[in-house]
Amino acid sequence: MPLAAAVVGAAVIGGAASISASNKASKTAQQTAAANNALQTQIYNSNKETLQPYVNTGNKATQSIEALLGLGGDTTAANAAFDAYKGSTEYTSRFNEGQRAVTAALGGKGLLDSGAAQKAILKYGQTFASNEFGNYMGNLQTQQQTGLGAASALAGNGQNYANSVSANNNAASNTVANAALSNASTVNGVLGSALSAYGLSQGVGSSYGKGGVVQRLNPASNALIASNPGIF
Repeated sequence: MPLAAAVVGAAVIGGAASISASNKASKTAQQTAAANNALQTQIYNSNKETLQPYVNTGNKATQSIEALLGLGGDTTAANAAFDAYKGSTEYTSRFNEGQRAVTAALGGKGLLDSGAAQKAILKYGQTFASNEFGNYMGNLQTQQQTGLGAASALAGNGQNYANSVSANNNAASNTVANAALSNASTVNGVLGSALSAYGLSQGVGSSYGKGGVVQRLNPASNALIASNPGIF
């Protein structure tokens, strides 16, 4: 009986140690996944904070383009923005320089006070305004492309974030599942050891080893005989 108790005790101690190690591995995997996910979230939010203003500017540029082309949106706001552009130093300085060049050329020919001069100045202003509208649309399109690039980068960051978090969670899940399987195997092993020890204590071989010896009474001679039954 003491031998059987020692066998069972050793099996229980070993099994408890194995289960404890599996549980620690499972807990560590979950903690690591949580830490990695937190880092991935921090990185994604930082990238989003950096890129979002460019995305917003691109969206506004798209809305202005649509409005100026009559495709919907807030036309009043779009025209006000273009008027503000025409009032900028860049616009007015180039316009004034061009107008001075025209008047200088007409003055050199003695035509500054003529009707032709007035028509020439008017035509210059109309042509300049038309060209500047094209330039303004080009600037909006540049902002639109910048926003599109930022949106694409943000989408890529989002996909990388999702992939990283999924990988972290899958790895933790696999570790937890393996720990559960290991614990179940350990419990079964302890039970098997206990059954074997019990069989030995009773003089019976377990069904695992088939090596036990059974003593029984021979009814013909009233003598004890030993045999190996092969099974429990």
